Formats: sequence, C-alpha cells, structure tokens
Amino acid sequence: MKYLLLKTFLIGSLSVAMITGCRKDYYVDSGLSTPSFDGNMLEFLQSKPYMFDTLVHIIKTAGLQSYFTDSTITFFAPADSSIRSTFLFINRNLRSLGHDTLTSVDNIKPEFWRNTLMMYMFRGARGMEHYPQLDMQNLSSFSGEFVRSAGGRVMNVGVNYGDANGIKYIGYRSLYFSYIPNPAAPYQGWWSTRVATSNVKPRNGYCHVLVFSTHYLGFDPQQTLANAMYIGFQ
Repeated sequence: MKYLLLKTFLIGSLSVAMITGCRKDYYVDSGLSTPSFDGNMLEFLQSKPYMFDTLVHIIKTAGLQSYFTDSTITFFAPADSSIRSTFLFINRNLRSLGHDTLTSVDNIKPEFWRNTLMMYMFRGARGMEHYPQLDMQNLSSFSGEFVRSAGGRVMNVGVNYGDANGIKYIGYRSLYFSYIPNPAAPYQGWWSTRVATSNVKPRNGYCHVLVFSTHYLGFDPQQTLANAMYIGFQ
C-alpha cells in the first residue's frame, strides 16, 4: 500500500503522471477500448493501482468491500488525487486552527470514509445511456435525474449534450455527477464534476471514473472538513 502522503502528482498539458519514488503513467482521458472488465468492481479498482490505490485502501478501511464484490452497484469513482486534495485541505485548516495535522488517511475515522464514499455509490447498474439529458443553463427543461445514493444523499446525474456546427445538442455527450447541498432547494448551489471515462462494466455493475484534477472527495471541501471534525480523528 502506497500511502497518500507518499504520492505527488505532475500535471502537464499532454500527460499526467504520479510520482512515488519513480515516475509512473497516470490517467489520461482517452477512454477504454473494451468497457467490460472480467472481475468485480473491487477487482477493477485494484487493477488500476496508479489511479485507485488509496481509494481501495479507504474502501477496505470503511468496511465497504462487500458492496464492491457482491452487490450490484453504480459507482462514480474518484481517483486518488481527489482524496489527496481533500486530505491536504483538511490538514491546512487543522494547522490554521492550531490543531495537530494528520500523517495518513488512517488518522481519519472509518465512519468518515464510509459516509463520504457512499455519496458516490448507487444501488443497481446504470450506464450513461440510462440517465436523462442535463443542461446546466436550462435546468427547467433538462435537469438530469435526482437520485438517492446508497448513503441516502440526494445527488444529480445527467448527460450533457454538446453542440456541433452551431447546432445545439448534437455534439459530444458527457456524463455529469453533482452534489446537491440543499435538497429543499434542489436547483441551487450544485457542485458538479464531469465523468472522464463512463460505462466501465465489471461483473457487478457500472463504474464511471471522475475527472481527477478538479474534484475534491466529498465535493464541498468546507463541508467535508466539518464532517471530518465532527466525527473526529484517531
């Protein structure tokens, strides 16, 4: 297990690499030639340690393995860089408040990881083609779908239809995953992230890999910090 603080990321215009002592290829948004994976969801994540090493570790720490091995789920997978961004944000704020900083993800209680990861997990298997259209500039007509995560959180999933040759909605399609801060005001204050690779299909569901460079695990880092401090550290 390569722990989170041993990982640094080099983001370039043409490629992205993760450096852990030596340089290794990181995720490039180039899609998959074969979307099916001959294994369960956890085995798929384990097959990509350069992207999901820390994610697999916290799945196990949170006691969520059975969801990823035995249950049929749809998972919006955050890469390790998203976990790292949130971890560093928590540490910066602990330092500014005069508290001791954390040395590893294991300093945060499993309950925090469980609650946070279950925002990204949904019962049943749903690919991009199973979600309705989303237009962030026209939510009254194309609002995607409000769905409840395995942890009970209301989220939104929708397909953005790009424009082509000046014609709306006939271009490239991409899947978006959004956090709804206040379900009582469901069209306000969204935190959204794009899916970089959709419809990866292990034997027990669908995995949609999120864009890694702009996403905090938990979406809203201030709220995630508050949740971590409420649950406590160890």
